[in-house]
Amino acid sequence: MTRIYKILLFVLVLGITAAPVRAQVPIGNIENLTDQQLVVLMSQYQLFGLSELEMEMKAREKGLSSDQITLLKKRMALLDPSILKEVNNPAKNVSDPYEPRTKPVIKTAGAPRYADTSTSVLRPYGASIFENQNLSFDPDINIPTPQNYVIGVNDQITVDVFGVSDITKKLKVTPDGFIRFPNLGPVKVAGLTIEEARIKMRNALTKIYPGMANGSVSVQLSVTQIRTIRVTVIGEITRPGNYDISSLSTLMNALFVSGGPNTIGSFRNIELVRNGKTISVFDLYDFLLKADLTKNRLLQDGDVIRVNPYTARVAVKGAVKKPALFDVKSNETAADIIRFAGGFADLGYKEMIRVYRMGARNKEVISVKAAALPQFQLVSGDTLVVDQLANMYANRVTINGAVYYAGAYGINEMPSLKDLLLAARPREDAYIARALLRRLKPDFNPEFINFNINDVLSGKTNIPLVREDSIQIYHISDLREKYSVVIEGEVNRTGTYLFSENMTVQDLVLMAGGYRDGAALQKIEVSRRLRAAGNTQKDSAVYSLIREINLLADNANANTDELNFRLQPFDVVAVRKSPVYKEQIGVTIEGEVIYPGKYTLAGNAERISDLVKRAGGLKQKGFAGGAVLIRKTYRDISENDAALVNTKANLINTQSGKAAVVTSSSDTSIINDLYNEQKPVGIRLDKILENPGSAEDLFLVEGDVLKVPKELQTIQTFGAVNVPKQIVYYEGIRFKDALRESGRYSMNASRKNAYVIYPNGQVRKTRNLLFIRFHPSIRPGTEIYVPAKKPKAKLSTGEVVGIFSSLTSLVSILIVLINTNK
Repeated sequence: MTRIYKILLFVLVLGITAAPVRAQVPIGNIENLTDQQLVVLMSQYQLFGLSELEMEMKAREKGLSSDQITLLKKRMALLDPSILKEVNNPAKNVSDPYEPRTKPVIKTAGAPRYADTSTSVLRPYGASIFENQNLSFDPDINIPTPQNYVIGVNDQITVDVFGVSDITKKLKVTPDGFIRFPNLGPVKVAGLTIEEARIKMRNALTKIYPGMANGSVSVQLSVTQIRTIRVTVIGEITRPGNYDISSLSTLMNALFVSGGPNTIGSFRNIELVRNGKTISVFDLYDFLLKADLTKNRLLQDGDVIRVNPYTARVAVKGAVKKPALFDVKSNETAADIIRFAGGFADLGYKEMIRVYRMGARNKEVISVKAAALPQFQLVSGDTLVVDQLANMYANRVTINGAVYYAGAYGINEMPSLKDLLLAARPREDAYIARALLRRLKPDFNPEFINFNINDVLSGKTNIPLVREDSIQIYHISDLREKYSVVIEGEVNRTGTYLFSENMTVQDLVLMAGGYRDGAALQKIEVSRRLRAAGNTQKDSAVYSLIREINLLADNANANTDELNFRLQPFDVVAVRKSPVYKEQIGVTIEGEVIYPGKYTLAGNAERISDLVKRAGGLKQKGFAGGAVLIRKTYRDISENDAALVNTKANLINTQSGKAAVVTSSSDTSIINDLYNEQKPVGIRLDKILENPGSAEDLFLVEGDVLKVPKELQTIQTFGAVNVPKQIVYYEGIRFKDALRESGRYSMNASRKNAYVIYPNGQVRKTRNLLFIRFHPSIRPGTEIYVPAKKPKAKLSTGEVVGIFSSLTSLVSILIVLINTNK
């Protein structure tokens, strides 16, 4: 067991030299180490990320025995995965001190110590550097050994003898402070600087190298492996304690790894105590404000760093560059603190600051002028508030509207309204006759001053300007209704267009994309607003002026006035559709015909029989009795028609107990739905073909679809029957036969309301005469529907009791009446 402890001690000493900045790991049996301590130990050995063989070889290089390696493997297998995740994070690994490093091994806490980061809560000036993960104060161990470096125990010294004799030795300083050079014996170097040690070694080596005396042999010393020292950080520090750090570390290194001063720690009174005496007082502000690190002393083993509580601390708020809490020394004034805060912000009010002070009994407010800042002494707890400049200009006038250079101007350069207008340059479309100047009176109530722009520019009117005057020049177009014209009807892009002077009807047609194919150029109407002539106030029965013009190119009667008819603002031009222009109307025939497909109607008198004839007639399997015509429910529907249909549908829904759907009549989805809605029309194609031109031979309309099925061999039952099914049709089958094949009526069947739908869409209902029911005949493809009875609401217990009570009362009354008449 003693041997294991010695080995672990040796291992941990090696780990200390491998990590320049880390917390101390307790020494003990591997079995007794915690998971965190084991992870630190393995990180020092760099055993993570290796294969089992590589790890075993690495451990043997470090001096571990086979038993220790076996025990280490067992402990590694039982490690908590969450701890291994932390190790695999490169930012948390313990790095090799002899390789370049970009991040400190021990960092400050990830979360800020001053949790509230809102602008209303200030933080001590300088606290952020101890929380910046991109900032590191690690010593550079790759630099040449400083000449004032003091050698200590466990340093590895390289002694390089060169010249006539040439030999290099790496020697480690023993716990007694000696190094042992071959053939020379021990030489004490601990406590000496590197230069002092070199001189001592040169004198000692003269015994074995006589050339040292005449300079033919020289010696050079350097530190190739630095030792680890232990320092203690106490006082108002974030993480007080003992720290094992590199011997090249400075006071700032120790402050950084310990997290810096806490919320009450001073940033300006940090003492370095060595051998019981304060040898240096470090002021962090020297580094932050002057980049001065002269008092950032090199640390030695056993040093104590004490962070004292702050003596005086003040707050700086408002329009300064760096609002924060600042530690104040007795000889510093308000001007110094403002300088520490980076000075006034650009928007800061520099003539005076407010100081809020905690008095003996009450709070106080002190107004300090700028000239008094260098003499004003501060007290701990003071709050310095720097106001922003007032949102007001001392010499501003503004001009906006119909000018080329609108905006703000200085009144010193533009003392009069004429000067301002000449600088801003009114636009050509400016309303010259009247413009407005808005001015603030001495009591800040606004007033308006109107002026004529030409009178001001000509010098006829002179208006001196006053601070915060605002001039508004209006565009002529802003003072009238926006001029436009409208074109409707048979043009490619109907709509509203901006009006321009000398615009003709033909110009407007060009803007609308030209005429559509069916436009009647000889029938163009222009409607014009009726405007009052002079000062007449009489009413008129005329709504608008209507002018018909003929723009046919070959119109011999067309005169120049019609071809060049000029429009006026708000005219409405309507291009009518030619009465003889017709677009192709298509219908469709599908199913068992010789030539199914889409057909264009030749005229408005074409019937169903004509369409069948054009399609080549029916095929052998075509079933004329089952043909059906599908027709659009609504044709040529407009927004007004959609509104009417929607209103009727809502009325029907309301009467049937359904919720009404509120929609806009201009909703295009409603128009599209209504336009695409189709319903079957019951026809008898067999009768139509037998007697073409009869009343049953309907005229075809656009969108009609005639479907001719194959001869059907089954019928179907639906609804309240026991077994709804398809049944083979045979000549002479009756309604009752079909129900018998379907298991007859179910218990809730409404027998008197049964009906059939024939393949051509015709519907026939069961007729009732007294107690006799006459069922419709059955044809091939017939569908039989038996509706279910609506469930009757059962009487509740209260209703039953009420009826029984009423009957009992009625019987009692009858008994009393009978007894009375006896």
